[in-house]
Amino acid sequence: MSAAGGSAGGPPKPGPNSGPKPAGGGGRGGGSGGGQSRTDYYLLGATVLLYALLFVVDPGNASAALGSARSLAVTIAPILLLVTGFVALVNYAVTADAIARYLGGESGATGYLVAIVGGVLSHGPVYAWYTLLADLRARGMRDGLIAVFLYNRAIKLPLLPLFLYYFDLDYAAVLLGTTVVASVVQGVAVEWLLSWWPWR
Repeated sequence: MSAAGGSAGGPPKPGPNSGPKPAGGGGRGGGSGGGQSRTDYYLLGATVLLYALLFVVDPGNASAALGSARSLAVTIAPILLLVTGFVALVNYAVTADAIARYLGGESGATGYLVAIVGGVLSHGPVYAWYTLLADLRARGMRDGLIAVFLYNRAIKLPLLPLFLYYFDLDYAAVLLGTTVVASVVQGVAVEWLLSWWPWR
């Protein structure tokens, strides 16, 4: 399965409480409007502070760490820009009714099918999909379907011929089938747990 990743200072990440706020109302975590929460700024400030302290204690390793962070930022910047453009396209082309029908609370089996197929077909770093999934979640996508999507990213279609070369067709069919079934079980479990989650 893909490892989760991310970096401070990325594109704004919409949450479940994103969207229009009543006049005078604060945003998530006490912020005022926009997609950013105060937690984002706290994390960014803490990162800058840790780098500053590291420069005081160990300038050599601090420079190496900063160089690695710069290299990572240069690597992921094009991907984040591409995903941001894709999110804008989805916001423009996909209506709220379509999201409710295919990914919302009334989507039923269709929602699971869309999430399974989407997860299998998605490629590239997993963090590149977080912004899109968070945006869809803010617009009504079920939490369980996000879990299903991410779980099915473990199925890599481009690697399937290589998998079949090392293993046999029966094993591949059983493994991929149980992966799909397990993703649905996980999606149902996530929604059930979140339905009574006390801090939600």
